[in-house]
Amino acid sequence: MYYKQFTVTGVANVTTLDAGLVSLVKEKVRIDAVLITVQDWQGNTIEGWIGTERILEIPDYIIDSDADLGAANFPVSTTKLIRIPIQHDIPEGQIFKIGIRCGATLGVIYGAYEYTKL
Repeated sequence: MYYKQFTVTGVANVTTLDAGLVSLVKEKVRIDAVLITVQDWQGNTIEGWIGTERILEIPDYIIDSDADLGAANFPVSTTKLIRIPIQHDIPEGQIFKIGIRCGATLGVIYGAYEYTKL
């Protein structure tokens, strides 16, 4: 198993994707999961794409956040997602990209791709 980190800083009213995880002819890749944290919950949407096909779409509020909640400063949640299983072969020449579709308030996501070389 391999890991590649990512960080995506969203832009208000835009979908912003990272550079992604590339599957090559000589080195095919399977995306096993995404390990992810959001900077803050803003009602934005996390998306995962292979080429022009969206294969992941989830709201940011179900993902764990490292936001400082002031007096309600809790440890890492045991009920929020931090590992999203994908388990999808990336066709050669294609890229799996993670991103954030923001509303009026921008958001930041960061984490790592968990993948296998085929």
